[in-house]
Amino acid sequence: MEDYMLPCLFKQTFGIDCIGCGIQRSIALLLKGQFENAFYMFPAIYTTLLFFLSVGLFVVDKKHNYQKIVISLAIVNAIIMIISYVYKMKFIY
Repeated sequence: MEDYMLPCLFKQTFGIDCIGCGIQRSIALLLKGQFENAFYMFPAIYTTLLFFLSVGLFVVDKKHNYQKIVISLAIVNAIIMIISYVYKMKFIY
């Protein structure tokens, strides 16, 4: 499956991971049922999936207003991504 993954242009250009590096491998791990490894690969994987699910509901279901949920999940997801990226850059690299 990794043969079909897109390369990270940020990493190729600057030589360091971007804030979203690991999401493709994390999704691949989820599809294999390795939930804990998926979290360690990209800690924001579950909030990212919830965010995209809520955006999908926002687009498809016009009867309900999902705007507050989408905004809340976007903020939570961004915070998790930033914290995990800073942790990775400071303690792992």
